[in-house]
Amino acid sequence: MNNLEEYIRQSREAFDDQELPKGHLERFEERLEALGKAQDDGLAGLSDKPRKVVLMRWMRLIGMAAAAAVAAVVIFINRPEDREEDWFAGVGNDQVEICNAYYERMADLYESITRAHPDGSMDVEVASLAEGGVSMIDQLPDELGTEERAAILKEYYGNLLNGMVEINNIK
Repeated sequence: MNNLEEYIRQSREAFDDQELPKGHLERFEERLEALGKAQDDGLAGLSDKPRKVVLMRWMRLIGMAAAAAVAAVVIFINRPEDREEDWFAGVGNDQVEICNAYYERMADLYESITRAHPDGSMDVEVASLAEGGVSMIDQLPDELGTEERAAILKEYYGNLLNGMVEINNIK
């Protein structure tokens, strides 16, 4: 498509070889004048009542917008703070301990969600987070150091747990 556009731009003169029909400019100006006159006549014919209706509608709209803004501010101020939970507090860099902490917390969240939604409405979402194929610990390259591997595991599993908390908070 870019080649076609470029060709048209470069060959503009070749495409622009036709003249406008005779009297085109005059007909255009007449239509433009008639349109402007019709708009002026339409505005002049308005009585005070429709203007009041329009003004009242604008005032109502402004009032609703102000109410919505106030509601948004109140909700923003009163919302619970977004605290990032440290899922692995007290767990060192031992990869097995990190995985065990993850599985333990995931099991708790899974149980909480299934209790809150016995109809199974969250099963797909929960399964997408809880049931991974290959464990992350098995996917990390051996060349990484212990601290790097631990940091990656904590971040990855922490994000999954945060997702489970979000699902758990759905009412």
